Amino acid sequence: MKPGHVGIGILVLAIIGIILISGCVQQSGQGTYQERQDQEIQQPKTEINLENNGLKVKISPTEDKKVSGVITVTLQNIPTKTTKILVSLAPQGFKGDLYSDPNVIIQWIEEPSIGQEILLDTTKVENGVYGIGVSATYEGAPESSPWIALVQTQVNVQN
Repeated sequence: MKPGHVGIGILVLAIIGIILISGCVQQSGQGTYQERQDQEIQQPKTEINLENNGLKVKISPTEDKKVSGVITVTLQNIPTKTTKILVSLAPQGFKGDLYSDPNVIIQWIEEPSIGQEILLDTTKVENGVYGIGVSATYEGAPESSPWIALVQTQVNVQN
């Protein structure tokens, strides 16, 4: 056999070996993913953690994305220039006046601090899917772009 053919044969065997090994690794990874998925199903998440641009918040207690009663939004970190935090709970797809709708909760926090807790009483709104947003701004921020950071998620209010 010619040396060139031997090299090609080895290359073909190496490629086949890589394909077989990657298939085994992929199957193994799927098993691990399935185990993690099963654990998540068995153990509902009791909090939602959100983070963006130095703003870090925790929403609890939750049962995955379902909430009821009074929930707590904890400020775990805030951007350095922050002088105000806006916390809102509004129905999905809401269009209207945030300050006059009974199904909207708006709280402005002046001079917020790390560890501060903001309470949202979901018993005061109708059941349904809501967006929770937490925004950081500062005194004198331009109206065209007032937010330093914004985090948001959706929850299902079931009281």
